[in-house]
Amino acid sequence: MTHSKQVSARGLLILFVLMICVGADQLSKRWALTNLTHGIPEPFIPGFIRFTLTANPGAAFSIGSQNGQIMGVVATVLSLVILAWVVKRTLSNAPLPVVEQIGMGCLLGGAVGNLIDRYTRGQVTDFLEFAFVSFPVFNVADALIDVGIGCLFIAMYCCKTEDNVVNKELSTPTDEGARGNSPGNSASDNDSNSDNDTSSDNGTSSDSGTNSDSGTHSDNSQHSTTGNGANQIIKHSD
Repeated sequence: MTHSKQVSARGLLILFVLMICVGADQLSKRWALTNLTHGIPEPFIPGFIRFTLTANPGAAFSIGSQNGQIMGVVATVLSLVILAWVVKRTLSNAPLPVVEQIGMGCLLGGAVGNLIDRYTRGQVTDFLEFAFVSFPVFNVADALIDVGIGCLFIAMYCCKTEDNVVNKELSTPTDEGARGNSPGNSASDNDSNSDNDTSSDNGTSSDSGTNSDSGTHSDNSQHSTTGNGANQIIKHSD
């Protein structure tokens, strides 16, 4: 896959998750405004979570609710910073796991969902509250921001683990290389060399033997020739 196609696939997945998160957040807030009464708790899951409709001019989990305008500016700046980071990561050549892309979509979706409330209603609608612990009232967007941060941490851990595995594989010699350097191969190489030396020595010996045989045949020929000549001289003298 080319880099441009990879970037397009990343962008589409992040955008898809973002739209789902924004849609879920806005629909849940509209339902809460229509069916819940401000400040009156209603059970949802007994002993775990309940509905309590509130208006929050601050940030997530009612942070900075006393300084609504300042928190609105801070939330906008943070959302733009997150968007810039997501765009940079999406366009980069670095690995981008799917879980990280989903986390980016959830993080952006939650931020955008609360910004829509802030700029259309002047405050954020919260309606979810834990029943078993004292905790600020929150909404679906806040929960999605937490889910996105969790996905990013998981992606960071997975990437780190994969990098360690790759580095370990690169630093470990291959089986073929290990076999090539094993003592058994060294011994076989030495045996091959000794066999070659023996063969060359035998070849030399055979050549020497051939030369000696040739010398013997030539000496015998000379003796026979000399003997025949002596016999001829004796016959002439007779």
